[in-house]
Amino acid sequence: MKVQDVSGKSFFKAIVILLALIIFLPPSPLRAQTETSSTPTWTQISSTHTSTETPTTPTTMETLTTTTPTSTETTTPSSNNGPFPDIVGHPAEQAIRHLWVRGLISGFPDGTFRPDDFLTRAEFAKLLILSIGVQTLAPTLPSFSDVLPSYWAFPYIEAGRHLGIRPFFLFQGFPDGTFRPKAYITIAEALTLIARSKGWEDTLPTTTPSSPFQDVPINHWAFQEIYSCLAYGVVQCDKVFPDDPLSRGQAALYFFRAIDRPAIKSIYISLSEQRLYALEGARIVYEFPTLTGKQGWPTPTGIFYVLEKVEAVDMQGGLGMEEYYVHGVPWVLLFISRVYAIHGNYWKPERYFGNDPTSTGSHGCVGLIPDQAKLLYDWTSVGTKIIITWDYLRYSPGE
Repeated sequence: MKVQDVSGKSFFKAIVILLALIIFLPPSPLRAQTETSSTPTWTQISSTHTSTETPTTPTTMETLTTTTPTSTETTTPSSNNGPFPDIVGHPAEQAIRHLWVRGLISGFPDGTFRPDDFLTRAEFAKLLILSIGVQTLAPTLPSFSDVLPSYWAFPYIEAGRHLGIRPFFLFQGFPDGTFRPKAYITIAEALTLIARSKGWEDTLPTTTPSSPFQDVPINHWAFQEIYSCLAYGVVQCDKVFPDDPLSRGQAALYFFRAIDRPAIKSIYISLSEQRLYALEGARIVYEFPTLTGKQGWPTPTGIFYVLEKVEAVDMQGGLGMEEYYVHGVPWVLLFISRVYAIHGNYWKPERYFGNDPTSTGSHGCVGLIPDQAKLLYDWTSVGTKIIITWDYLRYSPGE
């Protein structure tokens, strides 16, 4: 494939030659792409998809000391004591006031907040869904055997159960099919859900040879998520008490610190569904039908990163009857040594998108309807992770 810049930008002019023969790859589960002599090579730009914030090494236990919120919200409670008289002087007072102003929390009928009471899993689910800003759901069939449609938190728990993609739905429950909504949520569980809702869970220590926490070793099941919350400033201590129940005041402080932090962007493509999903954390921002590689010209599977963005290019390549030249391919996101791309496809009928590409597909690239490609192009940054898999991510056959 020869790629020529037609956007007028002098900085991009590249010639990429597709391999003359590509061995058809059978369907495979999601896995990291490995280089072999028969597959293209590429360069991953790790510095563009990791957090630029340097976590500070904590030295003390969590003290509920608050910091100035980053929100531009100017509305204030109507009285000096705010809505809850029992938070005055509490270490989490500022965080509670801030979340109340933003409409994310409420108290009890007697006007109290009870900041030192423990938070249930159902109460945390509501707070998390409200903070993400997604719509609640009320399906006919419940996802968990102990959360029926009549339960007050049913819409919030169902929203979390359907948020994200397989197998990473935000709320997964327990192996016995329950959610245990009335059980107290632990600090480790809460931080795990906050991290996953933001897409932070890939944050790993790069310079610390051992755990920075006194009570969360590297082999702890939630270490990765708790560490990411440290990196993003949600956790500011070296003793987390991961197995302790989370108090309402501590929850307010965690959300106060996390709510305005950015979510990580990622692009998932299911070759089985012929769908592309653009996510910010666990929230699906865009869902588009795709047109991927046809038989003999497969779209590679694995984990990649956007290497370059180009508004329009000329593309040519192929052999014999498969030779092609396309002028002005729009909204191009290049990956794998700039050999493959996600791009707008204006020369194929829209009815082809989202369907079996065996005979009507591309020469390996991921095609989108041009208007949708423009939305993805504007949303995506260089370094955005791309995951291409044969797995069903949202819809199984028959759904």
